[in-house]
Amino acid sequence: MSVPGHDAPAPDWRRLVRETLGGATGNGAHDEEIVEELTQHLAQRYDEALARGYDPRTAVHQATQELASDPRLAHAIRQAAGAPSRPPHPPPVSGRPNVWNDFWQDLRYGARVLARARGFTTAAVLTLALGVGATTAIFSVVDTVLLRPAPFADHDRLTMVWETDRNTGTVREPASWPDFLDMQRESRQFAALGAFVATEVNHTPLEGEPARLATLAVTHEFLPMLGLRPLTGRTFTPEEDRPGGPSVLLISERLWERQYGRRTDVVGQTIRLNDREFIITGVMPDEADFGTMQILRHAAYSRGFADRDARSRVDLWTPLQADERQYVRSTHPILVVGRLAPGATVEGAHQEMERVMADLEQAYPQANTARGAFVEPMSVVIFGRVRTPLLVLMSAVGVVLLIACVNVGNLLLVRGASRVREVAVRSAMGAVTPRLVRQFVAENLLLSLVASVLGVALAYAGLRALVVLAPPDIPRLADVGIDGRVLLSALGLALATGLSFGLVPIVQARRLDLQSALKSEESRGATAGRARGAMRSALVVSEVALAVMLVIGAGLLIKSFWRLTRVETGFDVAGVLKAEFQLPPSRYRTPADTWPDFAAIHRFNDELLRRASGLPGVDAAAIVTSHPLAPGFTNSFRVVGREDEGRNWPEISVRVVSPGYFDVVKLRGASGRLLGATDGTRSPPVGLINETAARRFFEGRDPLGQQIAFWGVARTIVGVVADEKIHGVTKETPPAVYVAVAQAPPFGGGEALLVRTRGESPTLPSTLRATIREVDPQLAVFGVEPMARTLAESVGQQRFVMLLLVLFAGLALTLAAIGIHGILSYTVAQRRHEIGIRIALGAPPRRVTRLVMTQGVRLTGLGLLVGVVAAFALTRVLANLLFGVSATDAATFVAVLPVLVVVALLATWLPVRRATRIDPLQALREE
Repeated sequence: MSVPGHDAPAPDWRRLVRETLGGATGNGAHDEEIVEELTQHLAQRYDEALARGYDPRTAVHQATQELASDPRLAHAIRQAAGAPSRPPHPPPVSGRPNVWNDFWQDLRYGARVLARARGFTTAAVLTLALGVGATTAIFSVVDTVLLRPAPFADHDRLTMVWETDRNTGTVREPASWPDFLDMQRESRQFAALGAFVATEVNHTPLEGEPARLATLAVTHEFLPMLGLRPLTGRTFTPEEDRPGGPSVLLISERLWERQYGRRTDVVGQTIRLNDREFIITGVMPDEADFGTMQILRHAAYSRGFADRDARSRVDLWTPLQADERQYVRSTHPILVVGRLAPGATVEGAHQEMERVMADLEQAYPQANTARGAFVEPMSVVIFGRVRTPLLVLMSAVGVVLLIACVNVGNLLLVRGASRVREVAVRSAMGAVTPRLVRQFVAENLLLSLVASVLGVALAYAGLRALVVLAPPDIPRLADVGIDGRVLLSALGLALATGLSFGLVPIVQARRLDLQSALKSEESRGATAGRARGAMRSALVVSEVALAVMLVIGAGLLIKSFWRLTRVETGFDVAGVLKAEFQLPPSRYRTPADTWPDFAAIHRFNDELLRRASGLPGVDAAAIVTSHPLAPGFTNSFRVVGREDEGRNWPEISVRVVSPGYFDVVKLRGASGRLLGATDGTRSPPVGLINETAARRFFEGRDPLGQQIAFWGVARTIVGVVADEKIHGVTKETPPAVYVAVAQAPPFGGGEALLVRTRGESPTLPSTLRATIREVDPQLAVFGVEPMARTLAESVGQQRFVMLLLVLFAGLALTLAAIGIHGILSYTVAQRRHEIGIRIALGAPPRRVTRLVMTQGVRLTGLGLLVGVVAAFALTRVLANLLFGVSATDAATFVAVLPVLVVVALLATWLPVRRATRIDPLQALREE
């Protein structure tokens, strides 16, 4: 290269340095790094001297000034470059050094160094990237879900008010409408009480397909009590909340955008629902349905669309307009939310509601027997199910990040130990400490930045996967995004790890006598460096121990999930397809005075069953009001002739089905007969009970022929069927009664069509949807999916936590294996000369193998011991996430140990193989 204003070409610094140094360290790779470093340094100083006005020959002298601590080296380079031995007087300064240019040069040099050490660079970058990516993704979910403030005003003052049933031990039952009115009237601990019911409506737009819209029917106090205000328009008035009031509603921000393009004149527009025109009074913000799904899924029954579509968002709010003739005291569909009065506490409100319910039990013994109240903070309901799983995952991913940082620290320590002599050589040649620090900082900064960029990409990908895999119990999941604070914290930790451990060689070299360091026999197994070896070993032991904890936790969750999949549900969902719909009351009238002869509903059901049963590939079809995994609803009842005896009996789950239901889900009969085609509207009312009800209410008696009365009708028990896990596979089966849909059609119009198919047909879902539309083209059909998927989603939270913890445990185990492999590989490299001598003296391969294996086994064994002890103490936090497995299950602890041992042996295999293949002549020649 040439410099403007000078005719002489610049020296070939790389050739000069390489010829002058020879083999400075005895290690070719390290020698080349020193050559690169000095070449860059000398070229930069040479250019700076030219910029100040020196002639080329004098600039060479100026460039070699920093090598004054080794005069022979400086003199040799000057002679080779033809420079004067004495510097002239400096000319006027025409420029000054560029600090940023120096740093840029350092970065370029660092990139070349890292590119040459491909194995180290790849391992360090991937390790840090995995830790940063996984941590950022999980912590972003936790921050959005648990830490972000709720959209409600004074959220900590909001509570759920449940009814309880002492006979069943159920503590989260909805209330009846008359009970809610009594609570409002008698309470002094609440500033306000509001109620809502989850429903669904059919929306028939002017263009496009009919759609099902998730709706909350709320009292007029409900939204103001929560502190929610519409984006535009207003909420409901007391007059609009009365039976027979005007048809008005609020729409969600999502529906406003989708249906009306966010038009400002939406208030006052009409929307057609269930064949009725409703006037839009306002638009609610997206966050207005915060926590709705969690509240519904906590309810023992009357969960509305939460049982039909696990990921529903609320589309509409309508006035409840409750009529006591429809919402009688013996039915419980009302979910109650309260805001505590100033100075009131949750405990005080609970005691007050208990007193109110005790008074109602005395006043209405028939409807309110054994009923009480349970008041709990709304935050517990919304976050209760997800708090422990998310905190467990947050802790697990924190462990992964810690292991990643420890692993990178160990890699840097190993690499640093091999570079101590390199630093000593550079110091001997005159490199000052600030110069070395700057170079190492640039190198490790570059390493951390590359890992961070890859980690951010992994975080985005991981976050998308989390949203797809996560169960619907997690609130605000749709709002989750990469959190900047979390990302910066993870990046900061990664950067601190790289810088702190990366500067170790400089610190160590500064403490050593340079001549001793250059002659050090540490690379050949001498006792020097034992302290550093102890630190590296301690880091590996900690990695193994942390990995053991995660693997044992993952093992417990795997065993728990396996137990869940082996639960006898009572029904067979393989090959069963469901499709759900809502019959609008405007066309499917349900007058109480003609019940159960709802002619329009019966005609629809009969025609749909006829068409569905004739579809190709369909073996059986049924219509139900609640599919096998939906709790449905419960009702008080009595056994005719035993009324006094049954005062303290719990309510019974009511299952309304058509006769084909038992063939569709293969529900076996235990005794008597099943429902049949003869059990029609005008036939004598009959019913079936499950085995739990038979044991609970008819122990020592034959239930067949007995009569069970509810809804004002006494039904003869004609059969007993097996139990179904209608409350989910983790819950006990409740007492249940099965009645024919012809004798108990639904008042709300919500039904589902179930069909059992022969094999899988990709076109059957669309065919089923079209069949329902053929009977009624205006119906919105939704929830069309295999029941096997519905069953899988019912254990979605357990599967989600298990999969992630297994993933994190796998990462931790892999990183621990890398740590073991790294330290043993380093040991073999350091003791190469010693091992060569042993082999030359006749040591058999097994003795060399034992030499290396002993260290690996010692580190692994100590890590296993520490990890198992810690796991016994810490896996107890998993107790609430386990099913059928103890948090200290000895079988799981024992079962995962062989896995860990195998991984550790694999990690030691390559270093052992490398040690046994050392050529003794070459090893001795390297001396």
